[in-house]
Order: sequence, then structure tokens, then C-alpha cells
Amino acid sequence: MKIYLATLFIFLGLQWSLSQSKDLASQKTFLSPSKNVSLFAFGYQDALASLMWVRLLQDFHICDQNSERTPYPEWGQMSDRLTEVIERELPRPTCERGWVFQMLDVISDLQPNFEAAYLDGATMLSVMVDDRVGAQEIFHKGLKIYPDDWNLLYRSAYHELFEMQNPEEAQRLLIRAGQRGAPAWVYSLAAKLYTRQGQGAFALSILEQVLERDRGGQFSARIEAQIKKIRETLNLPQ
Repeated sequence: MKIYLATLFIFLGLQWSLSQSKDLASQKTFLSPSKNVSLFAFGYQDALASLMWVRLLQDFHICDQNSERTPYPEWGQMSDRLTEVIERELPRPTCERGWVFQMLDVISDLQPNFEAAYLDGATMLSVMVDDRVGAQEIFHKGLKIYPDDWNLLYRSAYHELFEMQNPEEAQRLLIRAGQRGAPAWVYSLAAKLYTRQGQGAFALSILEQVLERDRGGQFSARIEAQIKKIRETLNLPQ
């Protein structure tokens, strides 16, 4: 036990020292953990995952592949912001399965029920690091462990819509989030996506079911207005 802990702290100390600035200009070296590290945890997977999480928190925003984040395009003049989200041309991602992703991947291998690795880690990959593919993989990994966590479903839907421009997957995730306790307005956003995909009748059925359960609720007026708009689009009686 003592030998294992001593070896572990030496390993972490070496990784920490190597990750420090080579000079005051902050050139850092990031060592990616091996996918096989769990073979050497000797039953201390949770402790090792926690130690790696603490290390990750120090540089959660870093893309080791590029020092400058790729700038996103300015918003245009479209009145329909949802259309612009889906159709605007995004630049190449700043990072692709970089150091932060690799750390999260190993942490979640060591401790699969480490919810923060998925909920916060994938969100940081998506928003701060701009590692879109890496974030998508961590979200997918998390949803296998926590399929009923509406917060994780909603954040994954955001990533699919805004960062991957995949409205089909976003709308499915939003419906699942709503069914598992998310605020009723997620159905409204999902219905907009379904209507855009030529599935207005399905969107209408979703909203009518939600309204039936939540008539007089906080979002009922917004949902009723959207139902009216979809009915007009489909030439259905009000």
C-alpha cells in the first residue's frame, strides 16, 4: 500500500512538474494518460480518478493542439435565429480529442459513475476548449451511464444543435430530456426542430400532449401560440 501510494505521488509529481512552464512565457507540456492506467490502479480507481480530476481542473480550458481559439462567425441578420444556428458555416474546431478529452476519457474509465466528468467535463470541452468531437464522445459515454439525467440530456442536445449542427439528434435528446423532468419549454424547442424537418404533424402531437398535462402552467401560453402557428402552417382548423 505504502509503495503504491509513493509510486502514485511520484508519478503525479512528475506529470505536474512536466506540465509547468518551461519559461515564464508559459509554454506547457501536457502528458496524456494511458488508456491502460486502470490496469495499474490496484483497486484504487476512484482515488486515482479523483487525483486526475484535480489535475485537470488546473487547465480545464486548455487546448494543447492550438494556443488560439478559432473565432466563431458573427451573428447575421436572419430573423429566425434557429435557422441561422443550423445553417451558418462554422470554422474548424480548435481542438480534436485533445488533452482535456483524453483526461476525461481515462477518468470516466476509472470511475464510470463520476457524473461531473460528463456533466461539467463535456460542457467545458464543448464551450471552453472547442473540442467538439471530444465533447460529443464524452456526452455519449455519460448517457450510457446516466440515460435518465435530463440535465445531461439537455446539455448534450445543446452541443448537437449549436456545435455539431445536428438538429435531428438534438430534437431526440430534447424530447428525452422533457420526458425525464426538464422544463416544458424543451418540448417547444424540439417542436420547432421537428417542424423544420418537415415533421409538423409530429411536432403538433408533442405540443398537444404537453399542453394537456400542463394546461395553465408557466409555459402553456407559449405552447398554445406555437400550436396555433403549426396548425396554420399545416392548414388545420384552429
